[in-house]
Amino acid sequence: MARRVARRTRQTNGPGLLFVLIALVVVAAAGAKYLGLYAPEQPTLAPYGVGTETGAVVSTREATGADEMSRGEPVTVLVYHSHTSENFSPSISHAKNGKGEILQVGAEFCQAISEKGIKAIHLKGTYDTPVYSEAFRKAGEAVAKALSESPGIAAVIDIHRDGLPKGKDPDYTTAKVADQRVGKILFVVGDVANPNRNSNTAFAETIKGHLDAMYPGVSRGIKVQHRNLNGGLHVNTLTAYLGDYHGNTLTEAKSAARILADTVAAVLLEEAREGMLVLPTTTP
Repeated sequence: MARRVARRTRQTNGPGLLFVLIALVVVAAAGAKYLGLYAPEQPTLAPYGVGTETGAVVSTREATGADEMSRGEPVTVLVYHSHTSENFSPSISHAKNGKGEILQVGAEFCQAISEKGIKAIHLKGTYDTPVYSEAFRKAGEAVAKALSESPGIAAVIDIHRDGLPKGKDPDYTTAKVADQRVGKILFVVGDVANPNRNSNTAFAETIKGHLDAMYPGVSRGIKVQHRNLNGGLHVNTLTAYLGDYHGNTLTEAKSAARILADTVAAVLLEEAREGMLVLPTTTP
């Protein structure tokens, strides 16, 4: 009988004490918010369905420890050329000193994207001479070093031109934008030694989708190649072929570079504004 009375007493007094505790918590939380001491939790976002690869997808705030956009810090991209010696017709196909016209195309891209408020780091090292087959390995080493020095880079872009056989229909690698001829853009994803293959592909698909919407007819699509294109170094790796040696001029490739810059800027700035910018959580 005594145990039953004691239990009933606890049941009668319990809610009163609980009410007081809840009231105290509510008052404390309200006071902290009023005094500016309360900060809502920042969500971890995974726009590309990644998160298990070498560069996990996180929000910009979580990756950097601060909101870069609110601090006025620019989004940054890294631009390079595994095949730095590439030229456009009528020049010889590859510059003997390793400094080809593709560097001018990269410079045009960097200039155009900087006009959109994005910082561009342009690597101009020579990687495909004297041994052409060593190009991607040597370029990968340079990119890894640059990423370790600037861990906040949002995307890594390797700019090439294609080298198709002669005789292709002129429209195969050329489009018209505002009555001007521009080189078409092909995106390539490597699936060898690439734990970021899925995110690389998703990033290319996102860029292509914006390109199709903004500049219909300029994209040549996305191709997956069985080779190592250094995609494992960053979740947002983009390998882009702008025009073709036989089918396009340097001027047409530069026009394509400005179009690609406009498209990449649109994607990255939109994601940065929404707090969904993808940054690697580890350096290569």
